[in-house]
Parts: sequence; structure tokens; C-alpha cells
Amino acid sequence: MEIMKPEIISRQTIKPSSPTPDSKKNYKFSVLDQLTPDRLYGGVILFYQNKEGDNSVDVAHISSVLKKSLSETLTHYYPLAGRIKDGVTVECNDEGAYFSEARVDCHLEGFLKHPEARDDVDLIVPGEIQSNSSDMGNYSDHLFQLWRNCDWAALGNLVKRRFVFDAVKLGALKAMATQSGVENPTRVEVVAALIYRCAVDASKVSSGSLKPSVLRQIMNLRKKIVPPLPEKSFGNILWTYGIHTTPRHEFHASVGQLKAGLAHFCDTYGKNFTGQELIRLMFKEEAKSAHSNDNHHVNMYRCTSWCRSSLYQTDFGWGKPIWLSPTGVGSKNIICLTDTREGDGIEAFVTLEEQEMAVFERDEELLPFSSLN
Repeated sequence: MEIMKPEIISRQTIKPSSPTPDSKKNYKFSVLDQLTPDRLYGGVILFYQNKEGDNSVDVAHISSVLKKSLSETLTHYYPLAGRIKDGVTVECNDEGAYFSEARVDCHLEGFLKHPEARDDVDLIVPGEIQSNSSDMGNYSDHLFQLWRNCDWAALGNLVKRRFVFDAVKLGALKAMATQSGVENPTRVEVVAALIYRCAVDASKVSSGSLKPSVLRQIMNLRKKIVPPLPEKSFGNILWTYGIHTTPRHEFHASVGQLKAGLAHFCDTYGKNFTGQELIRLMFKEEAKSAHSNDNHHVNMYRCTSWCRSSLYQTDFGWGKPIWLSPTGVGSKNIICLTDTREGDGIEAFVTLEEQEMAVFERDEELLPFSSLN
């Protein structure tokens, strides 16, 4: 099944429902926001079923509801309606947020029944997030340059595939790790470890050599620091931990390293995550990276988990989504984990270079535990 290119119906800018006070006109990025690499955008597409029949959809009403909701939300999250004026500040000038409407020439039911169509799901996004690199400043060229030897942002023929791990297969993966001495492995840890191991194998087969590899697991800091931050805290309140390794590790070893990395972070930094502590962490990680990489390029894999989030509870007035898909990351070696709709399984959206994906999706270690699409 071929997904047709979306037809743009309208584009406009939605302003906050009430003006931002003068006292809040300048929003300075936190240290974490400033350290986040620019031009990395992650989005999500939510799919909703029309339960009343095709002919009863009131598109104008739906659009009006969304615009009103967005306008009122921007009053509380006013930096999103502003513009970046340098590398560290948002000018909260109420210029507004981008809003577009588009039509796709296909039926949702047919789309969901054809897994091969989901590979082109990004085509449903009607516009691209534009970023002027000069607006972002040169912050990443000062401090630390943690990622300078890594080629995760290199462009190429990228392919995204969806792999489903059901509850039974997750249980089997966790049992494998437990039997090898890992205590209480999580669903995310076992899936991330297996995908990482298989991706490293695919890279080796594709290139003919084994490159040093790094898996960085992205974590939400809101509940990892003491005292915990409110769940609705705004910004890039995240950090990474993970596996720095050159040789091919066993599955259970990778699971154990992920678990140990999280525990180390929480014990070492989570209880005293001040600006000074963050800078010390950055220098420590930079020194480790520079030493271990020996100035050679490293295959950087990044894994982010949206599991246990409330995305499947997103209701704009016509029910909860029947499926969701992350989109718009735009770089290679990305692993994004989400819950299945039922909540007991995991969907892994993996982006690799085309040649590596051709090997990865046939991996005999991966296939017994997951279903492609």
C-alpha cells in the first residue's frame, strides 16, 4: 500500500490566548537546554479512529477545537510561542506556534492493516521543523564537545523499521537476563540491550569491521533527582547513561551495564544535581570518551523510551488514539521505544543506514523475540 503525499489545506500561526507579561519576555535556557544538540527534533503522530463513519467528520469543528486548545496552552507554555534570539535565550514575543492542516488520500483502516505502509509514516507530517543554525549560537562548539568523535548524526540512506515485542517475548528476554545474574531487569533494559547487540552486529557485517560502539540511554530526570521535579517541568530535563564498549558484549552483560549505569547516575548525581555538578559530570564523560575512543570515530546509538508515558491517554474530545508513531528524528542509529496500545508490550522504532538495516532485520537473535511491523 502506497501512502500518498499529504495535501496541505491551510497553514497559520496560533498565538497565545492572552499576552505574555513583560516580566516573562525573556526565557533563558537552562544548562541542560543549552547542552542539548540543536537540530534534533522528535515528534509523535497520534492516530484516531472516526467511530461515526466517514461522512460525519466535521473537519472545521475539529480544527477549531485544536486551535483553541493550542492557543490556551501557549499561554502557560509561552516560550513555545516565542523565537530564539541567541544560543541561550528565547524572546517570548507571542509570535505564535505553527499549525497546519493536511489531507492524505488513504483510509486509516487500510493504512493500519498494511504494515509496509507504516515505513512511510513520516510522509503524513505535512511540514518540517525549520531551524536556523545561526540562531542556535555556537554553544556546542565551546564546552565540552562530548560527541565530537561520534558519527551518529551522519547523513545517508536511512531506514526506519518497527519491531514489536509482545508480553510473552518480553518475559522470555527478562528471564534470560535473570538466569545470567541480572537482578530485576526492566522491559526497556532488555529490549535496548538486544537491539544494541544486533545493531552492532549489523554494522560489522555491513562495513566488514567492528567499530567502537556506544549506546546512550536517554532518561527523564524529573523523578531521578532529589527532590524530584514536577512531572510538568518544562524543557530538556534529560540526561544519558549507557554502555561504552569496543568488543561485542553478551546480551546479559549489556543489560547489567544499563542497569548499573542508571544506578550509578542516581547515586552519584541524582541527589545533588546542581549546575556545578552537571559541569563536573560533563568533563568526566568527555575525558572518558576522549580516552576510550582514542580519536577514532565511534558508532553512537541513542535509545529513548516513551514507555509508561500517558501518550495513549491523549484525548482531544473524540476518544483515545488507536496507535502512535514517533517521527521526525532525522539521524541514524536511533532507537525509540513505546508501549503497545494494550500497555503490556513494546514497539521499537529503529533507524539505521539502509545496508545495516537489511542485515539487522534478518538477525537470528532478534527475530525469535520480535515481529517486524
